Amino acid sequence: MMARCAPPSIQEIHAIPPGHRRKPIQINQYIMYNIARYLGMGGIGLLGACAVYNSRPIDLETETSQWEQTSRSIGNQPVNMHQARQIGLTLNPELNKARLKLANSSNAAIQAGWWNDPSFSWDVQQVLNANHANMAGDLSFTIPVTGLPALARKVAEQYKEADFWALRQKEQEFLTSLDQAWSELSMSKLRQSLIRERLQTMQSEADKIEKLVNAGEADFATRQLAAQRFNDATRELQTVTEAEQEQKLALLQLMGLHATALNTLNFINDQTLSIPAAVSAPSPAALAAAPGIKAQLASYATTETLLKTEIRKQYPELRLGPSFTRDDGENELGPTFGFDIPLWNRNRKAIAESGGARDSARLETVQAWRASLFKAEELAANQKLVTAHCRAEQQRMNTFAASVQTMEKLYALGESTLPEVAEARHQLYESRLAFLNSLGKLHSIQAQLRHLANTDIQP
Repeated sequence: MMARCAPPSIQEIHAIPPGHRRKPIQINQYIMYNIARYLGMGGIGLLGACAVYNSRPIDLETETSQWEQTSRSIGNQPVNMHQARQIGLTLNPELNKARLKLANSSNAAIQAGWWNDPSFSWDVQQVLNANHANMAGDLSFTIPVTGLPALARKVAEQYKEADFWALRQKEQEFLTSLDQAWSELSMSKLRQSLIRERLQTMQSEADKIEKLVNAGEADFATRQLAAQRFNDATRELQTVTEAEQEQKLALLQLMGLHATALNTLNFINDQTLSIPAAVSAPSPAALAAAPGIKAQLASYATTETLLKTEIRKQYPELRLGPSFTRDDGENELGPTFGFDIPLWNRNRKAIAESGGARDSARLETVQAWRASLFKAEELAANQKLVTAHCRAEQQRMNTFAASVQTMEKLYALGESTLPEVAEARHQLYESRLAFLNSLGKLHSIQAQLRHLANTDIQP
């Protein structure tokens, strides 16, 4: 083995003539080539793992045109209640927003739970008084001995589950709102038909009463009462017509259609005047399986996992990897080992915040469950009460209808006067309006009961 020569001292270097002095020592070109090659290969690998941004600008004119085109294509055909449900389940903006949130959480669940990226370092130092360079490099991998990646995957899955049940709850709320809006529109159309029929009868009565007044067979107060009732019915028709248009627009908005579809869309309302059968209130077991409660339970489970995650973060992660060192011409290879030293106050603030979030989520879940139970009992009691009102109004309506028939027979025999017949007809008219009001309330209550715990929704 050849003995290594000692590097020259500073005095010996200055003693060499300027023309014979060596040029400043440079890093070996071969070493520089290898470093550049390895860094280039690593850079290509990193670029392959990076996400690419794609711009998606919003063209409002195109969006509006497509929306109007879709609405017109649907509005050219009659739509019944079942078709309105299917259209709304597809186009309702709130439902699509909830679906997009579920899709995002599903993608996040797929990408959750990755280990931390490895760390790589490479140092090069040029020895000034020798023709060689010293190098040192190490590659470090974080070994998740605390199980944080698994907890991250669990949290992502719980967020996904919560968003899934939240979407189902949105669908339940949509169906409830649609059934209520459809019932209100049906009641408005029935009121319009009833008021128009009454106005025609009142116009005929007014003409006959006018002749009786001119002949001295009826007083002026009778004519004034008939005119007042005619004006009241006319204003009632205007109010119902305005309400019908508002209800149609609300229904279009609920279905996700453009307002221009109001002029072409024809809603087929087949609502009858019969009292519907009672809807059973859901049991506590059915309410526990409702989408809203399941969404709350999933959100609460997420807060528990997040608290576990913050507690796990108190403990250090283990770092392992190979290490290479070239020192003074000697190559050294060995492992590296390291971990963070947790202090006594590590992550205490985050743990306290996560614990508070879990307590709040637990209280919200229990309150949602209690509110669901209370809502079911309240709707069941209201259904019973309004059903009794409907039956009472129906009985009064039948009584007034029989009275009208009797009065008209007597009037045909000359044993009754026209003002008496008109009074009986008006009592029947008001009784029918009262019955429609009670029937509309009953349909609204039953729509809420029907979708309070139902999870059978067609896609």
